[in-house]
Amino acid sequence: MDTHKLTIDLSDDMLERIKDYKILSHKKDIAEAVNELIDYALNLPMYFRQFDWVKAEKEAEKEISLGNVKSFDTVEDLISDLEK
Repeated sequence: MDTHKLTIDLSDDMLERIKDYKILSHKKDIAEAVNELIDYALNLPMYFRQFDWVKAEKEAEKEISLGNVKSFDTVEDLISDLEK
């Protein structure tokens, strides 16, 4: 496979996040980590790219703070509740 060199400008924060990913994913170097991250982003289904995760998280936090949560003792109890 041919390879190509790409030069980009990154913020300090973005570079730190990539370094953290490199460590957590046990990649040998930054290039390997960046290649994996780019491949992941390019193969992410469109639904997940366009989903407003920040909005959804805020809505979930609001529901939790209002006490709109349920607890289950077993997975079977959870599934049973979902089937209602």
